[in-house]
Amino acid sequence: MVNRMHRILFLLFLTSLYPYTVTAQQAPEHRPGIGLTLSGGGAKGLAHIGILQAIDSAGLHIDYVTGTSMGSIVGALYAIGYSGDSLDMIARRLDWSTLFSNQPSMEEISYEERAEYNRYMIEVPFEYGKPKLTSGVISGEQLWLELARLAWPVRDVKDFSQFNIPFKCIATDVATGQIVTLDKGELVTSIRASMAIPSVFTAVKIGDKKLVDGGVVRNFPSVTAKEMGADIIIGSNVSGGLRKADELVTPIDIIYQLGFYKDADDFVDARKLADIYIQHDMKNYSAASFGSVDSILAEGKRRGREMYPVFKHLADSLNALYPQPPFVKNRLPAVPDVEITNITIKGLVHSDERFFRGRLNLEPGGCYTPEKIREAVLNVYGTRFYKEITYHLNPLGYGRSELEIDVEENPLTYVKLALHYNTFTNVSAIVNLTQRNFIVPNSRASVTAAISENPRLRGEYFKYLGRKRNVGFGINAYYANNPLVVYEEFRKSQEYRSKYASIGANLQFMLNRIMAVGAGTRWEYMRFKPDISPNIELEGNTKQMNTFVYYGLNTLNRKQYPTKGALIDLEGGIVYQQNPDFRLRLSGEELPLDSLGLEFGNYQRMLLKMNYYVPVGRRGAINLGGYAGINFNYDQALVNDFIIGGITDFTRNQIPFVGLYEGEVSTPSVTSVQLGFQYEALKNVFLIPRASVALYNFNGLAETKYNYLSGYGMTLGYSTRLGPLEGSVMYSDQAGILKAYVNLGFHF
Repeated sequence: MVNRMHRILFLLFLTSLYPYTVTAQQAPEHRPGIGLTLSGGGAKGLAHIGILQAIDSAGLHIDYVTGTSMGSIVGALYAIGYSGDSLDMIARRLDWSTLFSNQPSMEEISYEERAEYNRYMIEVPFEYGKPKLTSGVISGEQLWLELARLAWPVRDVKDFSQFNIPFKCIATDVATGQIVTLDKGELVTSIRASMAIPSVFTAVKIGDKKLVDGGVVRNFPSVTAKEMGADIIIGSNVSGGLRKADELVTPIDIIYQLGFYKDADDFVDARKLADIYIQHDMKNYSAASFGSVDSILAEGKRRGREMYPVFKHLADSLNALYPQPPFVKNRLPAVPDVEITNITIKGLVHSDERFFRGRLNLEPGGCYTPEKIREAVLNVYGTRFYKEITYHLNPLGYGRSELEIDVEENPLTYVKLALHYNTFTNVSAIVNLTQRNFIVPNSRASVTAAISENPRLRGEYFKYLGRKRNVGFGINAYYANNPLVVYEEFRKSQEYRSKYASIGANLQFMLNRIMAVGAGTRWEYMRFKPDISPNIELEGNTKQMNTFVYYGLNTLNRKQYPTKGALIDLEGGIVYQQNPDFRLRLSGEELPLDSLGLEFGNYQRMLLKMNYYVPVGRRGAINLGGYAGINFNYDQALVNDFIIGGITDFTRNQIPFVGLYEGEVSTPSVTSVQLGFQYEALKNVFLIPRASVALYNFNGLAETKYNYLSGYGMTLGYSTRLGPLEGSVMYSDQAGILKAYVNLGFHF
């Protein structure tokens, strides 16, 4: 270390006298090779980018790059040609919390799966009747696809020494605990293996080895740079070594600590090889601090500014002795689209290959961009039949390649559990059983039950059809036993027990991953049983058919507290073949059914529910909601009315309205608008003020042209694995009563 530093200082001294006392003959025969080593450290590794920006600004040419874990990602992208400034922009643009999430993002999920996706607190996979555990929690599909897009310019380069700057990264053989140096093969697979934190990310198989994070054995691979031929090594380290007990905050921190004892010994010698050693002060951050990307990048820039004079002096000195072509920051090679000559799919066990190819919708002979291939992969992945889908291109020359896809399937069976409490339905334990490929391939069957004093049950069966598997045939059944409160002048007058059951079928066409249209029909059964009261009571049941068409759009960026996107559900149809069996009573005395002038003839209906979210700054979002329900040619009460009220939308014919409880207004027609502002005051803690207005009964039985409603509310919400935990206070001008409303978890 001392001799090496003396050599650098002597070189700088000589070049400071150039051109007066130094001649070309006095300089060393060959330009010293500069190696760059970037350590692992999770989110903290983004601070390396500031060092790269300083190196670029100084015009210092790097000859070798080595990295581990996050250092391998940053180092690989720099080695293939991205500048430090480009990496800074990429780091700010990416949603790191999604890339390092243990769940796919909503944007990856197909429309037909989004309603049920991520609604449960616990999801247990079963294979051959037994629970199945994996080698890690996060498969990292989105991360893999993003890395594949970024690495597209070197898609045909399988020898990392042929990059613009030769590159190597470090992984660990999970079977032996030995160091594995990766310098050939698929770049994305290699860097994905280098950052596979044990028990956090799934292990990566390369050849006959199963690899995990290289930081377990060599988090600071300066020795690798030395072996590559580096004479001068610049080392950037974001790891502070083993942390104290009070610094172990997150599960990732603890796992890092447990797995990296061996690296602590390796670092003693690795540190000595770094001629220019840069230790970042990252004590305020953890490996999981992906919510602090901007401040981590700022810390890296600060450290880069401090090191700039050193880099600049070294660059000028070397350039004086060894004239170089002008320094170029952006060295990324331009590559055309690729022609796919053949598509090979490996790893399918339970899945139908025709289903996979149909959803993929890539044809041999076509020319494709990385974005097109990414979308095609997500179109398959979004069906949730697959845990991970990766690909690589085997070059055939002249811009032609074979696309080879590797697949890891999800278990076919899942048992899911959740808890829910709501002011309307009380406490529920929700249990779901989902089975894929049930009876026939390319299908999904599920049964969901809410165990409660207000029980509910739902069964669904969905079968993919069509050449592109973008058509689906569904069969469904539903049962709900809920309270139904009848109000007069916004005051409770009577309580009913309402039972609803339906059996239906539908045909659905998925236009893409976010949108679908369809048509269906369902048989419906409704039964009403009132408590004893002095009012007129309607008791009995009716059966009817409901045939409809529908349109759905879901572009929300997340299930809980979305900040952008839209959710639209539109259904229109006809209700016919009503078969009522009701009895009217007043004070226990039965009245003729036609005494109220009710008729149960055919009628048409339309129901629209839509919500738009528009981001405002980094913590806020405007929510604009619109609802409409209209029964045309309708001459009956209660049975098929729309019920207005409640903040959470989860019961039949409900129109959410802040300020009222469910069913405070029952009407054949309503249209309403809601405006809300969602603000994340603290991490996962939200304040949501809302205001609603509505017009109702504008084509109903009442003599008035319409009635008007206005309401306001304030919600305090907390995003958890259980679901949203929310408490609200609300008020309606017409009701004139301040109300409380509670919702805990996802509803049935």
